[in-house]
Amino acid sequence: MRKLNIFSIILVVVILTGCGIQKQKADNTIKKTTHNVLKSDSKTWTFSKKITSKQTPNAGVSNDLSTSVVSKIGDISNWTTSKNQFISYPINYKQISLKKWQHDTQKRMVKSAQSKVHWMRISQINAVLKKMGADIKINKLSDLVFLETKSSNMPLAQAFVAKGYHLYAINPQYTDTEQTITIDRGQAFTDTRTKKATGQVASAKLNGTWIAPETTTSASDTGKIMVKDGYLYQHRYDSYERSAIQVLSSYSLISLNQNTTYASQKTNAARADYQLTQKSVASGDSLGYLYLFVSENELIRIGQGQTATYKKTSTLVAANDLPKDDITIFEQLDQKNPGEAASTITVKAGPAIVGMSSSIKYLTDPDAGQITSNIPVVSLENGKVATSDGESGID
Repeated sequence: MRKLNIFSIILVVVILTGCGIQKQKADNTIKKTTHNVLKSDSKTWTFSKKITSKQTPNAGVSNDLSTSVVSKIGDISNWTTSKNQFISYPINYKQISLKKWQHDTQKRMVKSAQSKVHWMRISQINAVLKKMGADIKINKLSDLVFLETKSSNMPLAQAFVAKGYHLYAINPQYTDTEQTITIDRGQAFTDTRTKKATGQVASAKLNGTWIAPETTTSASDTGKIMVKDGYLYQHRYDSYERSAIQVLSSYSLISLNQNTTYASQKTNAARADYQLTQKSVASGDSLGYLYLFVSENELIRIGQGQTATYKKTSTLVAANDLPKDDITIFEQLDQKNPGEAASTITVKAGPAIVGMSSSIKYLTDPDAGQITSNIPVVSLENGKVATSDGESGID
């Protein structure tokens, strides 16, 4: 009888130990899943929905959850992750433990408010994940990924879990309130890789005239684009505008991940169901449009809530669409002003005025297209440009 009791005790211990191992394995799997999703060299996540609920002084946090597909001003609308590092421009974050996150979160509050901070229950967090459509549940708070800023060690109010093409940001804390308020419970972000991909396009094969038939032509938008030797030209009002066509593979992935202008355009592309990646060949303009070359014969313009498709109708650029003299002026003013680029040529009464900018790389430079000086062109003779400062053109 005694042997049986000993055997029963051993059996119970084995069962309990096995359960503990299985639970620990499940816990580890949740975090491992998140890290496996985020370990790639670069992912951009765009906002898709947010979850809110009411909080009252007496009843606390409500279980009645509401969904919205509109983010409020101040919300983070996109994240970039690279090898498990989080970036929300222009801030870089680092991962920290749950214990440090809880300690630092309370520490940054005034002493009288520290006792009013509470952590959400696991069931509350899983309810938010379910509401966002997540196919994942956590077993404990430490299953989430917690962040603080790299520069100032400021803890982020949200924590993360990821699976598949979705990143979920959870608000795991709340503070006692003296009136009924609406609180954020979580946000869902979608991987832009679910969008249409564009391969590498040979920039040398893009020269020609591009037409968007569905565009309603106007003085500011003729529905026609001219591409010549790495530059995109448009005629607007009394001006020709020029922007650089950028082969993004010439930039390192690290530099692109750190670039706020690129991140903004990548989000614009994702909202139109396209990917802007390191493999893209693209351009921009002074109105904020993104021009994404899908192939050597198709171009997508994205911006202002609309998408327009341009088709290449000719491999040549007609002189009445883009005069050869204007190309010469652009090129020679570039050479005469090292470190600057000629971005516009405007002709009204009097001489042509060339607008100079520090850059015309609209995908990576936030100052692209901003006019730093205006240079009048006095003459163009024998292929040489003379400006009002008396300088002649370049041989």
